[in-house]
Amino acid sequence: MDKGFDRVISVTVYVVALAMVAYHMLSAYGILLGSIEHQTVHLAFIFGLTFLVVVRSAASPIKRLVYLGFLACGLLVTAYVYINLDTLEQNVGFPTPTDIAVGILMIVLAFEGTRQAWGWILPIVAFVFVAYFLFGHYLGGPLYHRQFSLGFVISYLSIGFSGIYGTFLSISANQIFLFVVFGSMMGLLRINDFLYELGKLVGRRVAGGPGQTAVVSSSLIGMVSGAAVANVAITGAFTIPYMKRAGYSAPLAGAIEATASTGGQLMPPVMGAAAFLMAFFVGVPYTDIMIAGLIPAILFYVGVMLSVQFASRAAGIKAPLETPDWSVVRRGIPMFVIPVGVLTGLLLLRFSPSHAAFWAICTVVVLSFFRSGGRPKASEFLEAITEGAIVGAQIGVSLCLVGLISQTLITTGLGGKIAGLVELFSAGNIVIGLLLTMIVSLILGCGVPPVAAYSLVALVAIPTIVKMGVPVMAAHFFCFYFAIISAVTPPVAMGALAASAIARANYFSTAMKAFRLSLAGFIIPFFIVFNPAMMMQSTDLVNGAMSIIAILIILSVGAALLYGVGAIRFSARDWLFGIIAVGASIAYALCRSIFSTEIEFALFLTGVLFAVLLTFSQLRQKREAESSLITE
Repeated sequence: MDKGFDRVISVTVYVVALAMVAYHMLSAYGILLGSIEHQTVHLAFIFGLTFLVVVRSAASPIKRLVYLGFLACGLLVTAYVYINLDTLEQNVGFPTPTDIAVGILMIVLAFEGTRQAWGWILPIVAFVFVAYFLFGHYLGGPLYHRQFSLGFVISYLSIGFSGIYGTFLSISANQIFLFVVFGSMMGLLRINDFLYELGKLVGRRVAGGPGQTAVVSSSLIGMVSGAAVANVAITGAFTIPYMKRAGYSAPLAGAIEATASTGGQLMPPVMGAAAFLMAFFVGVPYTDIMIAGLIPAILFYVGVMLSVQFASRAAGIKAPLETPDWSVVRRGIPMFVIPVGVLTGLLLLRFSPSHAAFWAICTVVVLSFFRSGGRPKASEFLEAITEGAIVGAQIGVSLCLVGLISQTLITTGLGGKIAGLVELFSAGNIVIGLLLTMIVSLILGCGVPPVAAYSLVALVAIPTIVKMGVPVMAAHFFCFYFAIISAVTPPVAMGALAASAIARANYFSTAMKAFRLSLAGFIIPFFIVFNPAMMMQSTDLVNGAMSIIAILIILSVGAALLYGVGAIRFSARDWLFGIIAVGASIAYALCRSIFSTEIEFALFLTGVLFAVLLTFSQLRQKREAESSLITE
């Protein structure tokens, strides 16, 4: 009986996933329904697939029965909305008792679906905001808002076509879902082996070779997967054992993989799907976000590779002697470059994200018939599509809760109140304001899926620094980076948690090492705010070039200082040179609007000079050490 039930549920999961992907593929190239109807169908698929997955994995018959009930309720409430669309639009703010019951049930389903998919943190945060919407009139002081009736709150949070409905659900349905499916479908092309061999090209040249292999492969996978935990699972399965065999400790191997995988969400063209929300918030085409994010993402990975190199030297890791399999590299290049090129090219040509994802998916399907090892079986197609649909549905249900938070901030005016409080605590000082915003961003991003993490930060933190004079796009990138980097920031570092499980390492040790490796992610956001050249938005090419040089000094010398080693262990003089180089470069890059041009230039030259002195000192000491070994 149980086996028969399991088989029925598994088949149903596949059928619903296929139907969901087919519907969204058709919607990409034809308006099948109106906006609200489309969101309602998308929400029905979200509830259906999310709770089907829970039923499939449930251990007890009672739990299966309960979540089948949730599944039925999800279909019931979405059907009710679809059928009564006109009436609900007319009754916004003044729902009937039946409308209120349906609205409450829809909110409960969104909470439980998110809890099952992502854990307790996001539901708890959302619960606090909804409770504030209902009971904030009991609070005194700046957090007070006028009283709202239960019907009004439920209407604006669900059946009044705001809250759960609206911006976030629309972006999930029209943009994010197909991009997630595309990332999953890339697995059909078997590019993992190609990326592994490609990483060896970098890895075999330097002492941190196995670690650099992980960085390269994880960054390339991250360009299309756009999710830290999923990226760790995909690439960590082969990079972490490889690093451990090369002599890395289990926590360091896990930390390198977690950091590199997290950075994949910062790398165009997909940027973890959160960039689609950024395009909406900023009010620019997605292509502008993609272009603006390119230099910061490249610098982030430069910083990570430098940190891995110095951490490897500190750990005494030797350069590996493995040679890449060139046949695998040759076969893999078109399998990776063509679909990513189609996706990027269409976006640059200003095609809509849904159209770009549609053709990228079609490209993957065609290429899969030419992959090495033969064309994929039908079961492989089915698994790839189903996996993508499930992750897309889970992201969608989390965005339902983000919609609740957004509506609470808007209707109660809480967003402006939070911005005012931060401005008050920072006393108008932009540096203090940015530091407070950084802390808020890291906290809001803890244990929350990346798209939801950025959305929370965009709603709560960004109005604060925009009010203090930071350009809108720079403010969004500032908070976006910290929301993403929270995946490797203790105490709740989801990327490090996944990596530590694969590495069989202590979680906290892995998270702390990942935190150190991600130094670049804590520096680059400040550069974005103070240096428009970082986002290709400066016409001053000289200062733009100087800014890039300054951040490269900070990333390279700063990483070396963090591990006390460059070409060789630091001497006392090296520490002095390094500290001066980093301090002067930070002062130049972050305080350009404060100092005169002459002082800025002097600071820049000081940073360059002491970085050069440090380099020569390290190389001289290395030659002396090698000469003494030869003499002995």
